[in-house]
Order: sequence, then structure tokens, then C-alpha cells
Amino acid sequence: MVLPDLQTLDIAGRNIAGRTIAWREAGQGPALVLLHGIGGASASWEYQLTHFADRHRVIAWDMPGYGGSQGLAGDAPGVDDYVAALVALLDALGETKIHILGQSVAALIAARFAARHPDRTRSFIFAHGLTGLGGLPAAERDRAKAGRLEVFDALGPMRFAYEKGPAIMSPSVSDEARQKAVDIMAQIKPTGFRQAVEMLAAADFFADAPKITVPSLVLCGADDPVAPEAICRSVAAALPQAVFHLLPGVGHYAAIENPNLFNNALDAFL
Repeated sequence: MVLPDLQTLDIAGRNIAGRTIAWREAGQGPALVLLHGIGGASASWEYQLTHFADRHRVIAWDMPGYGGSQGLAGDAPGVDDYVAALVALLDALGETKIHILGQSVAALIAARFAARHPDRTRSFIFAHGLTGLGGLPAAERDRAKAGRLEVFDALGPMRFAYEKGPAIMSPSVSDEARQKAVDIMAQIKPTGFRQAVEMLAAADFFADAPKITVPSLVLCGADDPVAPEAICRSVAAALPQAVFHLLPGVGHYAAIENPNLFNNALDAFL
């Protein structure tokens, strides 16, 4: 299995001056856009880039501030800033209508895209996503945000990955899959992580959910402590056209922990 090369694009002049976005892609057909979470990168989707390339143009970006992508301007970009960067990339690639999947924190980006651009969205996939802290009282929201940042700052990327990564995967995950997820997480850039946490703190998935009118899939890992079944079911209930699918024996990184299970569920929906 060969991971597609990383490509880069300068999106200066597309309302986000001076920013570079990196991505990997494979295949041809209707675009399937894969957005990784706060501990991921485009390399997180190696198995999906291979599996779906026979019938889709699979596009997996490095979220701004991750991998080969520059961070966004300012200390606290919002969801709309990430969506603007995604739109600039899609425009440059000539993609006008996509299937969009957001994993973990990127479910907030995918949801905002689907809510704001229904004419460009074929379907929306919420893959063990987060729903944001924006609906919480201000004091509770600030405590949650500060807690995430303090832990990361205290541990640093490497220790954060090796101490926190395994805890959000299934106890039954293979050593190989666990190591792959941890190795990717260990490459987090502190600035990108901080910006993603700021975005998470201000976002509220449930404000966007009623506006997502396209067919939707909610994928939930049965062993996921970050996006547990109860939360995922509430997400499915909030979406006008949602199918809920529980994935047994996987945690927060289902696409790596058990790619066959993850891919089969996504295949059936697509």
C-alpha cells in the first residue's frame, strides 16, 4: 500500500492571503473529501485513499496548521475560516459537488460546509465527531478549553501522543494500528493544535445540524470515549436525513483501527 504524494497549493488571492494548503489524492469520479481530526493528518486516510480510489476522487487534506499546511491567520480562527480554506482548495481542484466526511473535530468543519453550501454537498458523514463547546455556558466552555491546552502544553506532542492516543482507541486494537495512529499524532504542530482547540471551543454542531439537508451518515465507534454512542445518537437525531451506524470493537480512530469495517460502512452509505 503506497500513500499518495503530498501536494501543496498556495491559496493566496483566494481570500486567505499567504496560506499554503497540502493534500493527498487518488482516483477519479465523484469527489470524496476526508477531513482528519485534531490528532491526525492526511496520512490518517491511507487505507481510504486506496480503497475508494476505484470509484471516487479521494481528497484528504492536511488541516490548516497540520502537516504541510500553514496555520490560519490569528490566534483563534473559527469554523468559517477553516471552511474558507477548504472552499479555496476545492475551487482550485475544480470540485463543485462533494461527499464530505469529518472525523473528530473536523466534523464541525464538514458540518458547516454542508450547512452553508448545500448545492456543493452530495452527502455528509459525521465520523466519531465532536459537537463543539460553543453551546456550553461561558465559564464551562473556558474551563474545558483551558484543560485541553494545559495537558498538551505540559506533555508536548510526543508524550501527548503516546500517553493520550492509546486511551481513545479500543482495547482490542492491534499493536500495528495503535502505533500508526500514535505516530501520526506525535507529529502535531503546537500552533495548529491550539488553533483547532480554539475552533472547537467556539463551535456548536447543533446550530448547523438542522440546515444539513443532504443524506447523512453518523459513524460511531462502540469503544470511543471521546464521541460516545449517546452523543452520536443525538447527532443523528438532529440531522434531517441521517443514518446511524455503530462500529463494534473500535474507538476514536476507526479508519485506522479497523479499516475494513470502516470502509464497508462507508461503502454501503455511498
